[in-house]
Amino acid sequence: MRELHVQEINEVSGAGLFSSLGAAVLGGVMGITSGLYKGGVGGGNTGGIVGAGIIAALVGMCVGGIVYGVQGALYGLVNDWDTTLQVFNNYSEQFFDFSQNVPK
Repeated sequence: MRELHVQEINEVSGAGLFSSLGAAVLGGVMGITSGLYKGGVGGGNTGGIVGAGIIAALVGMCVGGIVYGVQGALYGLVNDWDTTLQVFNNYSEQFFDFSQNVPK
């Protein structure tokens, strides 16, 4: 019997599937939070007639949350757990940096 490599073990045991699904969930959460903030700030900057900026911010948050959430989930599926976790950690560090109004 020969020794299996890590990639072979993941494929045989199905661990690669769970890693990809976990990364998709993590990427989706990251995308939703990023989309909510970026869409809200971008939509709210339109201003205009009284109340129009608030409505635009709400629409921007809804659309941004959906679009960025899907994009984040797809990013997690494609790039797997390690890369998605690294991007999530970088995003979280920027999220808690109060010198920036919106995470990059």
